[in-house]
Amino acid sequence: MPHRTTVSRCLLLAVALAAGPATAAADVPTLLFDVDANHGLQAVTAHGEAVANFRDKVAVVDDGEHGKAIQWEDDGVLAWDAPGNILAQRGTLAFDWRSRYAVGEAPFVIFRVGYADHSSWDMAWLRIDWNGHGFDAFVTDANLARTRVSFRMDALPRPDQWLHLAFAWDEDHGVRLFIDGREVARAQATGDYDAALDQLGLAGRVMAPYQVQSRYNFLRGSDFQHIRVYDRMLDAPAVQALAGGKAPASAVAPASDERAWRHRFGWEGAAPPALASAGTRIRKIEFADTRDLKAWMWKATDGIAETTWPGVYNRSRLPGRNDYFQLPDWNTYVEGGQHLDLTLPATETVNRVEIRGAAFGTLSHGPDAEHATDVLVTRPRGVVRSVDDIAAQRGGVLRFSNVEQETPIQEIWAYHVSKGTEPEGTVKQTYIIDSRALPDYTNLDALRRYIDGRFPAAERSTVMALPKGAGSRRRDAGTLPANPQPIVHVLIPSGVGDAPANQPLIRSWAYSWENMHDGLDGVAIDLPALDLPPTHDGLIPLNIRIKDPIWPARDMIDVSVSVPPRQARTLWLDLRDRILTPDSLWLSIASAAPGFDADALDGAQVRLVFKPRADALKEHVADRFNQVRDNWGFLVEEHTTSKRQRLYARVYADLSDLLRVDPDHELGRLYWNYISYNSQGRPPYTAPAVPRGVPAWAFNQVQDLAQVRQFVDWWIDERQGAYGDFGGGISDDSDLTQQWPGLALMGVQPDRLNASLTALSDAVYRNGMFSNGLSTIETDELHSYEEGINTNSAMLYLNWGDPLTLERLMETVKAFDERIILRNPQGHLLFSSNWFGGNKVYREPNWQWQKPYSFPVLHPAFLLGQYNADPTGRGLVIGLADGYLAHAGKDDKGRFTLPNEINWASGATRGGELNNGSGSGDTMHTFWAAWRWSGDAKYLQALDYRVARGGPGALANLGENVVDVLGRQQDWYPLLRAEADAGKTGFASLMAWQASGDRSYIAALHADGLQAKVQRAYMNTEGHWWSDRVEAPSEFLQRARLGGIALKRNQSWPGHTVSWRFDRDGAAEQVALLVHAPSRERFTVTSYNLGTRTIGADMTGWNVASGTWRIRSGVDADGDGHIDGTPAERRVQLETSASVALQFRPGRTEVFEFERVSEGTPVETRPDLGVGRGDVRIDGSQLQVTVHSLGHVGTGVAVAMLEDARGREIARTDVPALGAPSDLQPKTVQVWLPLPAGDRSGLRVRVALADGGEEVTRLNNVVGVPR
Repeated sequence: MPHRTTVSRCLLLAVALAAGPATAAADVPTLLFDVDANHGLQAVTAHGEAVANFRDKVAVVDDGEHGKAIQWEDDGVLAWDAPGNILAQRGTLAFDWRSRYAVGEAPFVIFRVGYADHSSWDMAWLRIDWNGHGFDAFVTDANLARTRVSFRMDALPRPDQWLHLAFAWDEDHGVRLFIDGREVARAQATGDYDAALDQLGLAGRVMAPYQVQSRYNFLRGSDFQHIRVYDRMLDAPAVQALAGGKAPASAVAPASDERAWRHRFGWEGAAPPALASAGTRIRKIEFADTRDLKAWMWKATDGIAETTWPGVYNRSRLPGRNDYFQLPDWNTYVEGGQHLDLTLPATETVNRVEIRGAAFGTLSHGPDAEHATDVLVTRPRGVVRSVDDIAAQRGGVLRFSNVEQETPIQEIWAYHVSKGTEPEGTVKQTYIIDSRALPDYTNLDALRRYIDGRFPAAERSTVMALPKGAGSRRRDAGTLPANPQPIVHVLIPSGVGDAPANQPLIRSWAYSWENMHDGLDGVAIDLPALDLPPTHDGLIPLNIRIKDPIWPARDMIDVSVSVPPRQARTLWLDLRDRILTPDSLWLSIASAAPGFDADALDGAQVRLVFKPRADALKEHVADRFNQVRDNWGFLVEEHTTSKRQRLYARVYADLSDLLRVDPDHELGRLYWNYISYNSQGRPPYTAPAVPRGVPAWAFNQVQDLAQVRQFVDWWIDERQGAYGDFGGGISDDSDLTQQWPGLALMGVQPDRLNASLTALSDAVYRNGMFSNGLSTIETDELHSYEEGINTNSAMLYLNWGDPLTLERLMETVKAFDERIILRNPQGHLLFSSNWFGGNKVYREPNWQWQKPYSFPVLHPAFLLGQYNADPTGRGLVIGLADGYLAHAGKDDKGRFTLPNEINWASGATRGGELNNGSGSGDTMHTFWAAWRWSGDAKYLQALDYRVARGGPGALANLGENVVDVLGRQQDWYPLLRAEADAGKTGFASLMAWQASGDRSYIAALHADGLQAKVQRAYMNTEGHWWSDRVEAPSEFLQRARLGGIALKRNQSWPGHTVSWRFDRDGAAEQVALLVHAPSRERFTVTSYNLGTRTIGADMTGWNVASGTWRIRSGVDADGDGHIDGTPAERRVQLETSASVALQFRPGRTEVFEFERVSEGTPVETRPDLGVGRGDVRIDGSQLQVTVHSLGHVGTGVAVAMLEDARGREIARTDVPALGAPSDLQPKTVQVWLPLPAGDRSGLRVRVALADGGEEVTRLNNVVGVPR
């Protein structure tokens, strides 16, 4: 197992092992970890690693209360390894702390301890916070609930005031919080705190094995002096002494019973099934599939106890979890956590199930999940470990139905138990446990380190099992715990060649599995006759685990059995097959019987049985790949390659082991290519052959487009549930579906994609995620956008003019105008907070920084500004652009520069220049919109600044045809074409084609896009990351087919020129399209129909000026981009949301030239009537119709008509004049229409201005009558 260590650490460990564990007297606490700022950041005492694992933006300063202090910056990080330095079962954490600057109502994290693995995003096991009025502190039990205390201070501490904080926990006593030596809060509780821990230290956002950082609304540093961790819960006199600078000498007395031990192993009640026969076989059965609703859910079957089903809900209903840090729910279904569906292999029999975790409910069986109604087990509340013999099942589905949605299963194991002994195998290796042998073989070092870091001293009884004749040093009594808990760790060295120094030389003999060709089939254990008193109705319960040699935190098997006293038993544990590495093997055996210790197993025999390699490969490869897939899917965007992060170390170990035994594993290679950032070249790929006579650009484009459709189809079919969500948490699902509008507008399944998007949009509101136009939760500037603002915005692209959507966007713009985007004391319009929601806005200085990620929330303002020239939305955008420019400056070379962050209250800037910050490209939409709406060239300074730093490609996320619109062809096209000629695709390829007309650039662009999508297809679907991380990028397809980007994630200015709706499903993937040189006054469409018959399509205008347009069309047989011969010509009315019918004939390249020849009224200045979803309600024999005014100006008198399915008018009524919603308040009126008797199918309501006048759009003038 990869492990962070040093040579000095190894030497210290060897000395400690030889001398034995320094077991303190029972009543004297042991100092496990001590950082004293006077001696720097390296711990002066550490039972684990002393040197910080991560350090960033942390300094040692001289203004501490007693010497030096640790100054942690707002976005700084300081983290030490947890193993050995802190224990989960019990302990005390204490430190001196000052806030450095004024505290207020905004909470922030002071100290964190993280899990070594978990199913939660932040993996927080322990946290101490400023809660807005005092302090909160908690630890998390194994079943996700938190034992928590909260304390309100009478007066807020001064910024320069040092406080001594101490937090103590014990799974038999609960938790206690002390301030300046005085106990201020206590929660009496019992629980199961046992867990593997990763890191401890100062991090505002996350301290987890896949990221350690401080970002978003958690930014807040402070100062520390002494940081100490003790091995037990200190009592009040001890904490008082510690606060006074003295060593503690006492602690809370440990519990006198074995409650916590028995609770952990499930031994409070009946004993697990007895080994009635002399020999018993237990075969581990791997589930063929594991599902929560539609999502693959491996966490309850991965062998790692800290990971759980269901995923953790951030807005949790479990005790102590839902607090002032309101995060979105991520990686979960809203209705998940209710049923876990486990598919049994058809070739295996299961007759025993073991469950670890607090979930209570029923385990049922059936042919499939829907029909799993045969109840096998009813699991009661309060049980955390259960073993149940069930009627033998073969195939079908086991369904666990949870009574309380979030209560977890840590692990569920399926076994086939029968009489018998081990097979002979191809090779059998025999080892004998020698309790008197010092387990100091050097190939056991990593396992000993792990055990010492993971378990309290009393749980570290470690013995070695050796082949007969192997040498060893004798141990003395001091090398075992003085008062051991009944658990023994059996270590089997992978070979005898790693014997310690200062021993006789081994001659002419070897015994190992190193470089073993065959695969491990299982392990046989001869359990000796235990001369111990029975604890459960004449039986002694045992728990036996065998650890994965490459990752000791993972169990390969975990079984609970019972044995009668003084009767030997043989147990054959038929594992999943493994081709072993040279790593040593670790078995642990725990018992309910006091007195079970190292000597109890002395002389016991352990046999490793091997099978042919070819037979073992299947299970080894399948399991390792599942482990890679599961782990990599959880690493989300934090794509580290540091093995100091244990989750990366795990995925690296699993994937390396997969490729060790199957170096040509195709998906494994694709994973490694991605994980290693393509540093070893792309994996092999065979591109589809371009059919003879078909232009390469056209074939590659439709192939590329088809991949996007397959991706979206998969997510809708395989992940979207009845609630409307996709299992990633609605917040992240809303990022996923930002990919839907672009594909729909390209003509691919527009109705299906709109229905999918609408279902998710409805889920946002059904789930209570919106309040007063903003997110219900208070969250950072970026995630507030992802709580539904982005979904509402995306809805408008496919439902242009829909009243419900527009009025939701209006509510959001109004909220930003009144509460978030405000003029500061210097008179500049800026974001006043970066931590807010619809119910509360934090305005303390730390959370008043305008950041680049603040700007995506302007999406509704952009859309309303485009739709009806909404003055508030336009005013916000232009005002923010002005506010940003007011803070422009010069860099050290005298060049124009923009700051990264701006403080609302003071106008101060930080973080360097904009171009160096995360999300800097998102701000460019604001400057572009300000220029579009005002025509003032000053706003283009921001674009020129981006280009000066990063070249014209830095504007690639602006959706319009920026180069041509700005008239920068001579400046920018040569640079972009040079990039394309050097092999760069993407934006450079598109612009090179724009400049030259050479479609080979387009062919290369789509060939590259196709390969990337094909090679990422599995990771984006079956093996997917979190739902906001998967993508089949379509922005270049959109630029080519739509004349600009309509929408991609965080690309909030709609830049598409046109959209397409074809006359049949699948036609979009047969017609290749190029929109060349698009502008609001002219553009050219080139098409190639790869089908065998003519395909019709409606082309809808979007970013086009209204008026009369001339269309010239014809064939381009010679491929020069121009019409051959005399073109056909016609004139049409074209404007935003108006459509033109086109025909694409098969097997030819056709060109359509569009040019506006006379001006019309700008659509955004017109009135607009609208009806839509929810606006028609049947009231007896009448229809109640709600009519909306949605335009720039009022509507005047209008009419509402009831029509039949053929469009014939049945009834009409007047609609009174309505004002414009310029105040962002809905303007509606209700009218009634008589409803005819008889067949009402196909009825619809149409609204129109009485004089037939122009409107913003006519797409919202008709709505169907509900049945």
